[in-house]
Amino acid sequence: MSQQEAAYFVPADNRGLRACLLCGIVHQGKYFKKFGCPNCEELLHLSQSSDDVLTDCTSTMFEGTIAMIKPRRSWVAKWQRNDGFVSGLYAVRVQGTLPEDIIDDLSRMGVQYRPRDGQVID
Repeated sequence: MSQQEAAYFVPADNRGLRACLLCGIVHQGKYFKKFGCPNCEELLHLSQSSDDVLTDCTSTMFEGTIAMIKPRRSWVAKWQRNDGFVSGLYAVRVQGTLPEDIIDDLSRMGVQYRPRDGQVID
């Protein structure tokens, strides 16, 4: 299975699921370790990082899931700010925030980090 094919795969088992703190996509922890985040890998480099970074940039605590089949055409994807991401299973809310050093790195790259815990209102 290629990385692109794996990105569209919906996990059959709920144990070990984690959500990316930057984009909210849900995968098994071992998927993030092997392939990284299909949306954020160039920013977070999860597949090349230690288990500590994986734990810091993903969370096991999330609420609800949404299957995004065609994110660019979906009003739900726009509402969730996922309309520029790959198809997949996304968390509605993700508890936790990225570490300050990673938020600073994202800011230097011109990426505005918005926590996905529902506290930021547009």
